[in-house]
Amino acid sequence: MSSLTLWPWAALALVIGLVLLSSTVCLCYAIGTDANARGANGIAWAMFAILFLPIAVPAYGAYRTRLPARDEPPGSTERRLGAFGIGATTAFVVSALVSPPDPFTQLLYAGPLVVVFVPLAAVVCYEPGWRGLGS
Repeated sequence: MSSLTLWPWAALALVIGLVLLSSTVCLCYAIGTDANARGANGIAWAMFAILFLPIAVPAYGAYRTRLPARDEPPGSTERRLGAFGIGATTAFVVSALVSPPDPFTQLLYAGPLVVVFVPLAAVVCYEPGWRGLGS
C-alpha cells in the first residue's frame, strides 16, 4: 500500500482520537461543575475524574446521592459540554465492547455511536421531563 491510500485512515484515527480526548475533558468539566453546584469541591472532583476516569464516574454517581439538590438548573454550556462528554465517552466504551479487538474497527464503530449517544445523553441527563440523572 502506498502512503497516499493510508492518509484517510490516519486522518480518521486522528479525528476520532481528538473526539475521545475532548469528550474526556468535557466529562470531567461536567462532573466538576455539577459537584460545584451541589456544594462539593468541584475542582477536586474534576481532577479526580481526569486522573481516574474509569472509576470516577461510578464513584461520583454514588457520592452524588448524598449531595443536596442543585439550586439552579445547569446552564446551556454545561448541558452541551456535559451531553458531549457523557455521550461520546459512552460511545467509545460501547464501541470497545461490541467491536472486535482491532483499533481500526473500534474507530469505525465509534463514529456512528457518537452520533447516536450524544443526543441521547442530552435527553436522558438534561431534559427536565426525562431527567433520570438530573436534579
